[in-house]
Amino acid sequence: MKILYILPFLLVSQIALAQRTTLSVGLNSGISRFAGASAEKTTTSGTGGPFCGCLLREASYLGDVPAITYGANLAVQHEFKNHFLLGLETGYENLRTRINVEQYQLDDMIFKTDNGYSITRNHFINIFPSAGYNFPLAENLDLSLRGGADFGIGLNSSSRLVIKDVFEDDQYTDRDGLAPGLDFRPRVEAKIAGKRLGLAVSYAHGATNWLNGWAGGATDLHMRVWRVGVQYRIF
Repeated sequence: MKILYILPFLLVSQIALAQRTTLSVGLNSGISRFAGASAEKTTTSGTGGPFCGCLLREASYLGDVPAITYGANLAVQHEFKNHFLLGLETGYENLRTRINVEQYQLDDMIFKTDNGYSITRNHFINIFPSAGYNFPLAENLDLSLRGGADFGIGLNSSSRLVIKDVFEDDQYTDRDGLAPGLDFRPRVEAKIAGKRLGLAVSYAHGATNWLNGWAGGATDLHMRVWRVGVQYRIF
């Protein structure tokens, strides 16, 4: 039990011995997609009806076609005298995926779609604790490599179906329950930074199965995220 009293003291001591502590704000963009047996590149959809003798068939929204993603974050980082790094980043992000719609059927009328697609938007509060190493390249120029994991707290999901050949307006659907409560994604990142501005690139490989506990068909779905971000150091 004594170790529990010592740990806070050790943590404070490590922070106090840091060579420098920085606070930064950042914006990022990139691409994200679903992976796994449940993810698809293309889908079809239809209304069903008496003439075709078919049932309603909803377009899949679990796409593995990359779509633009974006986010904003606040980051605190400690660099020790040996250039070892400890960091904590938190922020908001919208991870989007796309699936292309090849065909839409209105009863017995079949429409081939030239540019039909469905975009799924997944909103998260993201927490990224990390550790790494800083390589000084020149005065006020550093290259750092970090590893850690995203802990994405799922807020909500929705999809937007776009088939201009059939519908004048886009079709919006809530997808509550799709984004997991916690999406665990191991992540690696490289950043080059000057005195104030930095440019970071990263990849996160989702380990959480989004369809865990779902019934019917393939239930294997994971998130993949590539990001490019700019950071501004406040101090």
